[in-house]
Amino acid sequence: MRTTVTTLLDVLGLLLLAAGAAAAAWLLIGWTCLAVAGAVVLAGSWLVDRRGGGA
Repeated sequence: MRTTVTTLLDVLGLLLLAAGAAAAAWLLIGWTCLAVAGAVVLAGSWLVDRRGGGA
């Protein structure tokens, strides 16, 4: 149960970080900011995979 809660909080934090990055990029590059959000999620996923984490 604890692992599940921790994983869900990590996912929520990563999505909030991606949303913040996309909101900041929106002012500069418009709809292309979705690529920024995707890059943040991809980088987070890559880091978790590399560290051997995840559920």
